[in-house]
Amino acid sequence: LTGESGTGKSELAKLIHELSPRASKPFITVYCTTLTESLLESELFGHVKGSFTGATGDKTGQLQAAEGGTLFLDEVGDLSPTGQAKLLRFLQDKVFQKVGGNEEISVNTRIIAATNKDLQEAVQEGKFREDLYYRLNTLEVMLVPLRHRKEDIPIYIDRFLKEVKETQGDLELSVIPK
Repeated sequence: LTGESGTGKSELAKLIHELSPRASKPFITVYCTTLTESLLESELFGHVKGSFTGATGDKTGQLQAAEGGTLFLDEVGDLSPTGQAKLLRFLQDKVFQKVGGNEEISVNTRIIAATNKDLQEAVQEGKFREDLYYRLNTLEVMLVPLRHRKEDIPIYIDRFLKEVKETQGDLELSVIPK
């Protein structure tokens, strides 16, 4: 999923999950921009007790936690080169190892990735792995900003007003047209 920040990429990812046969299984989001390179591997793949300072117990990674469901990688264009390589290995082999572990773990987890970056340009500049780009880009959906879809604004207003009414009761709300 591609598009500017705020275009609804995460909402579309949730909708894809909810309308799929995987809807009864977990939908988990990993925010790639918030993970340092050292945390990424543990967050995605998990770790075993004692694998690094502070690893006081085994931890299940998000890939395994999303078993049968969907793992949404938000802002995948911000992954470090090491993170890209590790994600690519999982996508190619469908197996991974926890940090400090020896056991190969296989999961049935769908990956949906989103970015606000032009990954083709990043590939050309050597900032994003070409092989990972093609693994992730099996179907690209580009979300256009709402400012270019003004005809959709009444739909969003109607939905918002219905949600407010459901949560707040009967409030007197009105939209003043320009």
